[in-house]
Amino acid sequence: MPPREFDHVLLTRFSAVMSPGAEPAGEEWLRYRLAFFDDLLYPSVISQTGVQAGRDFTWLVLFDDRCSPEFRHDVEYLAADVFTPIWTHEDFRRDSFAEHVVAATDRDGGPAPYLITTRIDSDDGMAVDFMETVQAQFARQDRLFVSLTRGVQVDRSGAVYLSSQISNAFISLIERREPGRPPDTVYVAKHARARAHGPIREVRAPVMWMQVVHDLNVANMINAPRTSPRIVAERFRIDLAYDTTIGGRALLGARVRQAGKLARLWAAHPGELTKFLEAQAARARGTHDRPQDDGKTLTDRALGLDRDVRFWWAGSGLRRRAERAKRDARATKWRVQRRLNESLPATPRVVAGDLDAVLAEDRVVLLAEYSLGRDLRPESLSGAAAWAEAGIPVLVISARDAWSRWGPILDELPRGVAVVQRPNVGYDFGSWGAALTAYPSIASKHLVVLTNDSLAGPYGPLDDLVGRIEASSAEVWSATGNHFPQDHMQSYLLAFRDGVLGREPLRGFFADVRAQETKKAVIQTYEFGLSQLVQQHGLSAEVGWSKEALGISSSADSVLGGWARMLATGFPFVKRTLLEQRRFADLRGPIATVVQQEYGVEL
Repeated sequence: MPPREFDHVLLTRFSAVMSPGAEPAGEEWLRYRLAFFDDLLYPSVISQTGVQAGRDFTWLVLFDDRCSPEFRHDVEYLAADVFTPIWTHEDFRRDSFAEHVVAATDRDGGPAPYLITTRIDSDDGMAVDFMETVQAQFARQDRLFVSLTRGVQVDRSGAVYLSSQISNAFISLIERREPGRPPDTVYVAKHARARAHGPIREVRAPVMWMQVVHDLNVANMINAPRTSPRIVAERFRIDLAYDTTIGGRALLGARVRQAGKLARLWAAHPGELTKFLEAQAARARGTHDRPQDDGKTLTDRALGLDRDVRFWWAGSGLRRRAERAKRDARATKWRVQRRLNESLPATPRVVAGDLDAVLAEDRVVLLAEYSLGRDLRPESLSGAAAWAEAGIPVLVISARDAWSRWGPILDELPRGVAVVQRPNVGYDFGSWGAALTAYPSIASKHLVVLTNDSLAGPYGPLDDLVGRIEASSAEVWSATGNHFPQDHMQSYLLAFRDGVLGREPLRGFFADVRAQETKKAVIQTYEFGLSQLVQQHGLSAEVGWSKEALGISSSADSVLGGWARMLATGFPFVKRTLLEQRRFADLRGPIATVVQQEYGVEL
């Protein structure tokens, strides 16, 4: 047998420690990620044609060793004869794989004179001839990065998109080994800046890789046209579920809608347009080598120009005058609105439902609602009905501006629901405070839930949610919390037990709610202020869905970043923001899919 000319090593970071002092990933996050690994990357690697794992290439996967024994056992079982787990909790560096690559390739007479290392993320996949195509680029180069430019992206709904990316996250490095010196490996450079560390070959080939864009993979976005799912079956051997049925007019319609989304994306983020065009131009050239340079792409230069323009605008007097005028107009509108609303009678008045029946129970939900029109928001009505169906009567506090049409809202309401109206002063905290002041018996009840109209749904019964609230022994419970800009309970869903609202300091806190000059001041004074008060006075508090349980970073917004996990674990709502604001447009399809999967409801 002739001596090997090269060793080929596939490198995967599963749960690497990416920042000093980072806490280990939680069990739920690890299991969630392992499911992607098992359904996508693992079967795609063992299905390679022309080459075979363990014979023609070696696969190393890096894991944080601060995990449960059960998780480690499952990984070791999966790894047998396929990949080598590397267990460590050292901070990841660009040379972290080097010594392991040396050890893995020091066999059969020593390492080969050349080394190929390929990177792939644990939640991505490769086409059946990916590794063979990479190896076909070998020609005893001293140093060459190899990028296979064509792949597909699959979103949470199972839709498939045809993507082209240069210097992408599936890059490889061919390097000549130097005696006595550890190899650089492909992690010597961030993949997008590889050209700063050596020449790169952009290979025109069929679809070679798959990225899954999901709720824990926020680094990727869909910047590609919709395509037929047939390409997945043709090019991949995976167990991941995706939409295999779409075709014909439905696919054409999806392509048109995606074209509209791309237009909006490119208008909002011009760098994504230049990235798309640069990749298309690279493919049009066919397979070609680009020499080493500073590593900057056309997109980098376009973004640099954009930053320069923004920097000029930020320092210009014109911008300052425009922003001052905008702030002044907003402040004037706020003051006029507040003064007109404060001129109205402050006491809530009953407009629908049986208030006495609601207040007769030992548990109650106070639902703060606001609309420009006369009618209740549909989300408020459906939410109130669901809480009442779960056995907790609901008082809807409907806030309206002075110029809004006032009067009876509904002739009939679900049983266990009553509606009162009040002037729109103080936002949600103003409505809750007004109800607690007008109906003081509420504060002493066994359970008082405060919520608002920011939630869409519910898509299913509230039994699990109510059970989670009732199971808590904490005096103050919140569905989620955030750490930015300071630790606080998110106020869209709070619960108070055993009459704590009727005692100081909370009694005085809600009695003293006043209108603020700005909405930001309302948040700082009352949402942040409530959390500070609870902590300062030693009240017991609990968060229903922690960031660890949601599998999101400590800096992410819990309810915006953890919506999928919350839907799957008994929270049958999503924030209306996710369904209404343009910046979350790409999430609407995935949200609809998860709601359908978890609750059988079509959005």
